[in-house]
Amino acid sequence: MVGVLVATHGRLADEFLNSAAMLVGEGEQLESVCVLPGQSPDDFRAQVEEKLARLDSGEGVVALVDITGGTPNNTIYRVKMEKNLNVRIVTGVNLPMVMFSVLDRFDGMTMDELVESLQENGIQQIKEFGNKK
Repeated sequence: MVGVLVATHGRLADEFLNSAAMLVGEGEQLESVCVLPGQSPDDFRAQVEEKLARLDSGEGVVALVDITGGTPNNTIYRVKMEKNLNVRIVTGVNLPMVMFSVLDRFDGMTMDELVESLQENGIQQIKEFGNKK
């Protein structure tokens, strides 16, 4: 199964996993990593490397990050390039994307299928509610 790493500024990634677990249960090969105020870049990078290694069972890892160009995004990208890892990065993570990773990700799902489905699911959940125009 393709692993999923949720990476954000602050504890948002941890809380995405906590909220998803409350709503739909805990996921397999799904972890979080958070860059915290005052944390050294080397410490955060070490956490990223450890989690990517643990999550990759041979089919790669999709990293769901909060913002393009932020520390989680850039650190994962550097580790991916320097270590030649099978990692894809999807920005703009939201709770429905994390829930999809729990409910709808399955053994045999390719990295391409997972990335496409995560993007579609995340976008479909962004809408205005209750406006009767």
